[in-house]
Amino acid sequence: MAKPKKIELIEVGDLDSWLGSTGFLFPSNEIELDRFNKLYVDYDYKLDNVSIDPIAIINNTFHKEPKVLTMFENDITEEMESLRMVARKGKKDLPQHIIDKMRRKHNQDSSDEE
Repeated sequence: MAKPKKIELIEVGDLDSWLGSTGFLFPSNEIELDRFNKLYVDYDYKLDNVSIDPIAIINNTFHKEPKVLTMFENDITEEMESLRMVARKGKKDLPQHIIDKMRRKHNQDSSDEE
């Protein structure tokens, strides 16, 4: 049975070299770059065709169009319609199913607070 290799402590002077070789700092020489490439040889880099302009970021001219995500839009629309009906009509001519829904929601909110 093979003996496990003993890992020595990293010397303070070698710390920058270790960090540069593992990608926590930029590699500063060919040896660190070779170690980095060997370490991440099978890494699937998904941003091959993407470039970032650091000068644009520094000059505050970088602009990326934000994405707006809408979630649960149908639920919100249905809920808003029932609330609009209550706001317009008050208590008169309010359908029983809306009153029941309001009572259930009120009772549910009260039980959550306890």
